[in-house]
Amino acid sequence: MPAEDKINLLPKDEFEISPIGKFLKWAVNIGRWIVVLTEFVVICAFLSRFYFDTKLANLFDDIKQKQAIVDSASSFEERFRFVQERIKIIKTFLAEEKHPSNIFVEVSQLLPFDIFLTGMGVEEGKLTLKGYFLSEKSLKVFLSGLVSSSLLDEVSLDNVSSRKDNPSAVNFSISAVIKK
Repeated sequence: MPAEDKINLLPKDEFEISPIGKFLKWAVNIGRWIVVLTEFVVICAFLSRFYFDTKLANLFDDIKQKQAIVDSASSFEERFRFVQERIKIIKTFLAEEKHPSNIFVEVSQLLPFDIFLTGMGVEEGKLTLKGYFLSEKSLKVFLSGLVSSSLLDEVSLDNVSSRKDNPSAVNFSISAVIKK
């Protein structure tokens, strides 16, 4: 048997052996891998879209449920805040003021028998008294009692005027600052 001869019917191309040919062969191989990896990334992104779509739909459902809960509690929250504000106002009022009942009790104890009060008020730390008297002596006793009171300060007689319906009675107006 004759020795095996290797016969290559394809002509040898010198371009494959040249540096440019080797570089192009390498670039084609690398390019093929880049295309395969890019297709893999695109397929993964396409498939992950389904996962993220379901997750997004679930998040929208959760938001709608929580928004319904917040909407149902909003009227309660408004009432709660309104009550909180009122409590805050009342606390500041009570902290600043002496108890008006104590002041009214003391004024009524100082009141002579022939002085009649038609109005009594406490507003912003100030006491106002309106009424009429039958004798000047009783007004003097009443004013001196108010001045010596431990609850009042800066007592002033603001107005004195005669009454049209009863000439023997005289109207008066007294104001005083309530001590803190």
